Amino acid sequence: MEKIRKIVLFGPQGSGKSTQAKVIIDFLGIEFISASQVLKDFIKQGSTLGQQIKEQMAKGQLIPDPQVIALVLEELKTSRFSKGFLLDGFPRSLAQAEALDLACGVDKVFNIEISDQEAVRRISGRRICDSGHVFHQVYQPSSKGELCDVCGAKLFQREDDKEEVIKKRLAIYREQSSQLIEHYSRQGKLVFFNGEKSIAAINHDIVSYLQENAG
Repeated sequence: MEKIRKIVLFGPQGSGKSTQAKVIIDFLGIEFISASQVLKDFIKQGSTLGQQIKEQMAKGQLIPDPQVIALVLEELKTSRFSKGFLLDGFPRSLAQAEALDLACGVDKVFNIEISDQEAVRRISGRRICDSGHVFHQVYQPSSKGELCDVCGAKLFQREDDKEEVIKKRLAIYREQSSQLIEHYSRQGKLVFFNGEKSIAAINHDIVSYLQENAG
C-alpha cells in the first residue's frame, strides 16, 4: 500500500468533482483546498495586488503563474494541511505542476473524466432563480415548469451555462490539462475514474481504490 495523503483533483466542468471531493476528504481525513477560494480570500484582504487579480478574474483572464503559485503554496504551508490535502483548480499549467512538485509533491492525481458532450448536457440543463435555487431540466426539473418550485420566481439559464460558453471553457480545459495529464502519467501518479457513471457508482470506485491502495 502507498501513503496517499496529497491528491490533486482533475476533471472538466460538470464532472461532479465537488461531490466526489467530499467522499475523498472524509475517507482520508484530509483537508480540501480550492485555488479559486485561495484567490478570493486574498482579494478580500484589499491589497493592490488583490485588486489587480480581482480585475483579471472579472475579465476572465488567467492569473499569471508566479502569483497563483505563490498564493497556493503559501496556503499549503499552513498547519491546516499538515495531514494532507485534496487540491482542486491547481495546477493548471506545467509551470504550476513543477512548482508543486518542488514544494511538497503529490501522491496521486485523480482525474474524473467525462466527454465534452456529457459536460454540455449536464451544465446547459441547469436553471436558476434570483434567490439561487438550482434546478436541472433533466435531473431535477421544477414541477412548475419555468418557475421555481420554492419561491415561484422565473427560472433562467446563466450565461456561463450556455452551450457556446461551455464549449469554449472545455476547449481551454482540454488544452491546459493535456500537458498535466502527460506530466503526472509519466510519474505514475495518474488515476482515471469514469465520471459518466452514477454518483453512487463513482463513489464506490473511488472508495474501493482508496481501500485497496491508501496506506
